[in-house]
Amino acid sequence: MSIERDLRSPVARSFEGAPRLLWHTASPDEVARYWRSDLELGLTREEAAARLTRVGGNRLQEAPATPLWRRLVAQLSDFTVLALIAAALISALLAYLSPLPGQSTLERFGDTIAILTIVVINAALGLGQEARAERALTALKKMTAPMARTLRSGRIVEVPAGDVVPGDLLLLEEGDRIPADARLIAAHDLEVEEAALTGEAIPVTKSISVAIDSEAPLAERKNMVYMGTRVARGRAQGIVANTAMYTELGQIAGMLASVEREETPLEADLERFGKRVVLGCIAISALVFAIGLWLGHESPRELFLVAVALAVAAIPEGLPAVTTIVLALGTQRMAHVHALVRRLPAVETLGCTQFICSDKTGTLTQNAMTVRSLFVGGAAFEVGGEGRSTQGAIASPAGVTVPELDLAIRAAAHAVGAKLVATGNRIEATGDPTDAALLVLAWKGGVHRHGDLVAEQPFSSERRMASVRVAEGSGERSYVRGAPEAILGHARAVRRNGQELPLTEELRAEWLSVAMDWSARAMRVIALAYRELPVGADPESELTLLALVGIVDPPRPEVETAVACAYAAGIRTVMITGDHPATARAIAEEIGLWQPGDQLLTGHELDGLDQQSLAERCDQVRVLARATAQHKLRMVEAMRSRGFVCAMTGDGVNDAPAVKAASIGIAMGTGTDVTKEAADLVLADDNYATILAAVAEGRAIYSNIRKFIFFLLSSNTGCVLVVLAAALLGWDAPLAPIQILWINLITNGLPALALGIEEREPQQMAVPPRPPGGAILGGRDYLDMVLVGVVMAVSALVAFRYSLLRGGLVEARTVCFAILALGPLAHAFNCRSQSSSVFRLGLFSNRALWGATIVGVALELMTLWVPALHPVFKTGPIRGNAGLWIAAMSILPLAFGELLKLLRWRRE
Repeated sequence: MSIERDLRSPVARSFEGAPRLLWHTASPDEVARYWRSDLELGLTREEAAARLTRVGGNRLQEAPATPLWRRLVAQLSDFTVLALIAAALISALLAYLSPLPGQSTLERFGDTIAILTIVVINAALGLGQEARAERALTALKKMTAPMARTLRSGRIVEVPAGDVVPGDLLLLEEGDRIPADARLIAAHDLEVEEAALTGEAIPVTKSISVAIDSEAPLAERKNMVYMGTRVARGRAQGIVANTAMYTELGQIAGMLASVEREETPLEADLERFGKRVVLGCIAISALVFAIGLWLGHESPRELFLVAVALAVAAIPEGLPAVTTIVLALGTQRMAHVHALVRRLPAVETLGCTQFICSDKTGTLTQNAMTVRSLFVGGAAFEVGGEGRSTQGAIASPAGVTVPELDLAIRAAAHAVGAKLVATGNRIEATGDPTDAALLVLAWKGGVHRHGDLVAEQPFSSERRMASVRVAEGSGERSYVRGAPEAILGHARAVRRNGQELPLTEELRAEWLSVAMDWSARAMRVIALAYRELPVGADPESELTLLALVGIVDPPRPEVETAVACAYAAGIRTVMITGDHPATARAIAEEIGLWQPGDQLLTGHELDGLDQQSLAERCDQVRVLARATAQHKLRMVEAMRSRGFVCAMTGDGVNDAPAVKAASIGIAMGTGTDVTKEAADLVLADDNYATILAAVAEGRAIYSNIRKFIFFLLSSNTGCVLVVLAAALLGWDAPLAPIQILWINLITNGLPALALGIEEREPQQMAVPPRPPGGAILGGRDYLDMVLVGVVMAVSALVAFRYSLLRGGLVEARTVCFAILALGPLAHAFNCRSQSSSVFRLGLFSNRALWGATIVGVALELMTLWVPALHPVFKTGPIRGNAGLWIAAMSILPLAFGELLKLLRWRRE
């Protein structure tokens, strides 16, 4: 077996063909033998250079950016847009082959220019919203270290992190970003922040231990350090096991690159809807052409022109642009609730979300370790307040006086791994999370500063405790904090009722019972003790126990209500976390996420399920604990395979593949750039409740899209019926193509935009999400569409025929054009609600719609009254009482819609 093959292998095998070598189960000597390295001297410079040539640099692969032309083609590939382009080309061809005498070039190709302008505007809007290439892997590269300290030929050499190779010896110290995956060979008080990879909020204590199970999850591999994580405390030495794409970070990058985005439910619905509309328009046009040939009213050329005009009338040219603009306006509304949209169709996807797979730390919880419980003097105290703020108080049990409380609070004040800082009008703790929680406890207890420090012994993984020596009066005292088992092992007494009592087995059992009970409730338990120090005494022996402190990362205050609201809206929340199962379930129960019959799944259990078995169970799982990036991705894929619309939240690198694969990916504002680049939505405040606010906006947007689609199609139905009836009756064409385009794009487009920003209705969050794949419009919508279209068409045709007999074709077309342009402006008020009267909704509650109506009327009147525009729009002057005809007929759709709602209301 060649060394080059092994260097490129993500799963190591020994040179002798032995079974798989798992880095966290191998000893440092085994790893060194495998990579032919020396644990004392490291690689030689020559060997390091040779390996770099063979295996390549320690860099993550970056996907090439999508070129502009590809993104432009994607914007133009929508079926409705393609139909518009085809209509524009046919219109241009007819104008070129059959020019009318006296026409200017602008007049000849006006229809073509108008249609193509809409196509260009729609594409520009889409590109403007999605003007970014896939930068997720670029952001991932920023997490790698720029430089690394290595031991080569026995000398410390600082090299670019990209030049680190397998077998290198790394030297690590506090603050370093780790450049590669490495097996530890020496560690001194080492703690590593792995939250980006595992989701664990607390730094992980590392050691060189070999006794680690082969199937241990990433978070439990205490003898390994990983690329992209950071040394929080201590120093260490390790031998590089994997580099580049073979690291854990590299595997996540590979998963991220392999995940393909799928179209959103709205994109799928609009695609199906657009195809049906376009094919229906073509079918109607073909039918008119065939009937016309059979009747023999017109020549084939004239019939073809009528058929094209009918297709132009039927296709809602403004639909793609209005949809894009409404979604863009929706992004602004979501920004007001701290939800920043990165991908336009995601605005609506939240509205049909059925599952929210949420990260625990920082989303459901505050990501700030907080003291909740205090056991001192044989009594349990509850501690109020949230997060790292010093606001809050210690609640004493009724009728209980504990003299030891003050001393316990003083012990907590000597957690010197953190400090208190002023933030505005608040005092908050920064530094080591556990020490910060203890300092906040001391402040709440009235102790705002510690005593005069003489000496300090920092926490170490071997001792599992930390201590300080303090000058007290004429002598010294030590305050010790650490794991309960470690403190109990060095204690001789317990402080209770103002006295020091010997630590009997009964008292020891009592303290251990409290610690175990709190641990089962997802608390991190810290013991506090002290000793009056004689000269030369050991500050960490012969201790007197003072208190047990229960620390948690508490749920956000608003999360319980938000989870209940999500449940009422038919949305199920799934907690996915790298935490211990007991911790995860305790939080789930506290926030009301856990219900009888729900299931908890661990990453190890998930590994034992094939994808079909996981898909069968996924809708019952409420907590996924000890989850890696692969587990999260599999859960999302299982849900999507069942047809569920699922959202996935995350902040760490390990969340990015699942965030990208979800129906809608949601990143935390404080999360890594990688996750934000992979997401569709970014929460500026990292708050689960914000997701619910965004869901409400998403549902409102979908409801509004339905409203303006109904409005556009019902208005177009009037135009279609007018053109169709005139063709079948052998009349002159009542509308010119430019008039049809004007109606579709201007007098219909402006109210459609206003309907797109209608305020959401209160009952929208009291019903389940709409099923994906459902029709945008139902049977009742199509019936109403035909009825309203018939009213518009009949009123326009009656006015057209009357004007034709009285004043000629130009006046008749002008009157018909005006009625079909102004009628929809009145009809738009009907479309605000399918069941409620416009007067019940509030006639002036949608000011944007009134603005659109006023502008639409003004623009339409310009085409009628400005002589210079008459040749462009094929209109003429209005004479006699024609204006009254136009006004009366334009109000009919609104009156008919109100009558229809009244009749249905009385029947129901």
